[in-house]
Amino acid sequence: MLEQEKKYVKIEELKKIFSDTGYICLGHGIGRRGDSSNIVNMIFNNGLRTKNNSLYFTTVVLSSPTPEIKQQYHDLGLPLPSIESLKNQLNNWQHLSSKKIIIARIPTKYININGDRSDRDGEMYGAFMTEKLSREGKVTYYLDPKFIIGCFDVEKQETELNNKFEPDLLPSSIAQLESRYKRVLEKTRERLKQLEETIFFQQEILQPVNESVEYPQCSNPHDFFDEVEWDIPKEQNGKSM
Repeated sequence: MLEQEKKYVKIEELKKIFSDTGYICLGHGIGRRGDSSNIVNMIFNNGLRTKNNSLYFTTVVLSSPTPEIKQQYHDLGLPLPSIESLKNQLNNWQHLSSKKIIIARIPTKYININGDRSDRDGEMYGAFMTEKLSREGKVTYYLDPKFIIGCFDVEKQETELNNKFEPDLLPSSIAQLESRYKRVLEKTRERLKQLEETIFFQQEILQPVNESVEYPQCSNPHDFFDEVEWDIPKEQNGKSM
């Protein structure tokens, strides 16, 4: 958590957090439902609710000056990102011209790069999510507050800090991340398995009668799971939770 002496800081004071390797920073404007301090505090305490249960549809990647993003910009021949370009992005927020932007930071190590690109059902970014169950049994995903740096205020030109943010993740938070990461990998594994079975079934239906068709052998699409240690209790045959 941030040991903060003041509630608001300039973007320049957060340069190290925005520049750390192994992370990407994300922004979410809160103009649609108003930008009162109550809404900001609710997000700080409960997390950022994701649109369509997807972080992909909820946030925008910020042009933070991490080594990885600088390299990407360099390879594309674009001006390198800086704190000034980040401020410009925040000050000219395209979505609803929001004047308050929630800023988050997540470690790229736990992004499920093989997950559904639209983050369907929290498959790609699910390791960073908390789940809330309604009385009707509907699950809603929230970005965990520990990944929310704060809220940039365009009028004040300062960022209100979130005291639940962890610049250096606690051991308990890392253990929780790893557990969630295994769960989203399992989601991808099951989805690919169902897709593979569907394709095979369609091939069987379309195969002409009395005609031998040889399909090329492809590598196992689940090889990327081999290095994951699945904690499956011996007495259970189902998935570990």
